[in-house]
Amino acid sequence: MFVSPLYDLEEKIGANFGEFAGWQMPMSFSGYIEEHMAVRTGVAYFNLSHMGRLRIKGDLKELETLIAKEISSAKSGEMIGPTAFLNDKGGFLDDVMAYKISSNECLIVTNAINREKIIKWIISNSSLDVEDLTFKYIMIAIQGRKIEDILGKIELKPLEFRINTKFLNYEVFLVSRSGWTGENGLEIWATVEVGKQLVSDLLKLGIKPAGLIARDSLRQEMGFVLYGEDIDENTTPIEARYWVFSLNKDFIGKEAIIEQLKNGISKIRIGFKMKKGERIIPRHSSKIFSIGNEVGYVTSSIYSPYLNRVIGMGYINPKYFFLGYNLSVDIRGKHYDIKIDEFPFI
Repeated sequence: MFVSPLYDLEEKIGANFGEFAGWQMPMSFSGYIEEHMAVRTGVAYFNLSHMGRLRIKGDLKELETLIAKEISSAKSGEMIGPTAFLNDKGGFLDDVMAYKISSNECLIVTNAINREKIIKWIISNSSLDVEDLTFKYIMIAIQGRKIEDILGKIELKPLEFRINTKFLNYEVFLVSRSGWTGENGLEIWATVEVGKQLVSDLLKLGIKPAGLIARDSLRQEMGFVLYGEDIDENTTPIEARYWVFSLNKDFIGKEAIIEQLKNGISKIRIGFKMKKGERIIPRHSSKIFSIGNEVGYVTSSIYSPYLNRVIGMGYINPKYFFLGYNLSVDIRGKHYDIKIDEFPFI
């Protein structure tokens, strides 16, 4: 198992560690509810060093055939994503972010669980050179409604990045502006030594540490998927309603996507809310019913501190996809009402 490169520092400030995708990472510090609300009402930072970070060199026209969104139309310093590597059936090998440095160099951020798979996929399907930067740099994300109150105006536009630049007077490899929380935010890649100093400074500025549980609850409120829970190699972007592709170019999986757009699908991702005051949480694979008829299943769910209710997502037969309609979910033999709602929830 890999260990967070910031483990010693995180342990000192009260991290509760757990295993995620083969990494020992901080799950929470003060509790995910407090950390979640820090992002929605203030600012917090996350250690995302478990995520795969790859440098791709070579003719990026080859990468165009492997990745579902256009790279050639992007300018240097622009992020492309979210996008995906798909298999020939249109299923997700991984959903990723791409960072175009030049016409022959690109960075890719993968889910931790898929890092090695994507490296092998690129190498086996192209002549591109792949360098794994995951263990060379830490990656932290600073997210929150009041980030500019503390750090000053963010000069980057959304989905822009800079490499070999400065952040809080530290030399860092990359600063980008994206995020998954629905709030303003930045991501920083830096050496481990610089990363430790940077985190110490963030703490002194009053920026709270947050763990992966809060990351999960924040992405749920926005309706963002988690690989291995909500999408996998047997799920396509059409079924997931996850628009990570461009049909203006050829890529692996395009024919399968066009086939589904022509002929329809047998499952579709929905968002749902439970009644306020209901705190029981449906688990992955909990069955969804419409008037006693099984029509789908839950993929992930969590209590939303901001909405003060349980929210989640899953897949149902498209025939039953009526926004605002009440279905039910089976939790340990008892049925609870869920209301189909659209993303984002906030």
